[in-house]
Amino acid sequence: MMEAKLFEYLQKAKDDFDRTVLCKHTEFDDLYPYMMEHQQFFWYKRHAAWSALLTVVKIAGDLGVEWRQIFTPEQLTMIERRVLDKRVLDEWFGIDVKDGQMTEA
Repeated sequence: MMEAKLFEYLQKAKDDFDRTVLCKHTEFDDLYPYMMEHQQFFWYKRHAAWSALLTVVKIAGDLGVEWRQIFTPEQLTMIERRVLDKRVLDEWFGIDVKDGQMTEA
């Protein structure tokens, strides 16, 4: 039961991060609606979602819950590095955005 609930939290954390990378609405936007006007809000929103994802991944790992199957091999590498950088934001979905063109990563 606990494993299923933890996996549900993991899926939600991944979905939230996916949505932030795509600049889509999340619950985080509802917490700070007045911040939407500020450019730094979008970086902070991504950082918060990334931190939440890494936290749930760590808890799952510590409890021996299998969590890797919902991520691509490239995403697993990014998670293991634990650093939210431009590469993660550009290549999270398996594409690399260069010069305004989408190319396979």
